[in-house]
Amino acid sequence: RRELPDGGARPNAAQFKQLVVTALRDLHGEVGAALPVDVLTYEEKTLSAILRVISSGLVKLWSALTLVGFYQNRRCAFRVLQTSPFLLALSGNSRELVL
Repeated sequence: RRELPDGGARPNAAQFKQLVVTALRDLHGEVGAALPVDVLTYEEKTLSAILRVISSGLVKLWSALTLVGFYQNRRCAFRVLQTSPFLLALSGNSRELVL
């Protein structure tokens, strides 16, 4: 999830994807930018997304997103809320499951 503490422009899905690729390029160069990252879902209202990346690229993606500090000259930050090797696991929280 992306956080904009002082408001600011909310990127659409294409701009969000470009921000991710730029973050990878800034930290890891062209090799990082070539990492296959898919934006599976993106909610512009909450600035939340589900990203898919191969397991060997998780550390590169996470580190690149962690070091993003600005978007369009305004402060911002990424928060990784959950990771999983299985997409189905991201669909719900087992801690909130009512039996």
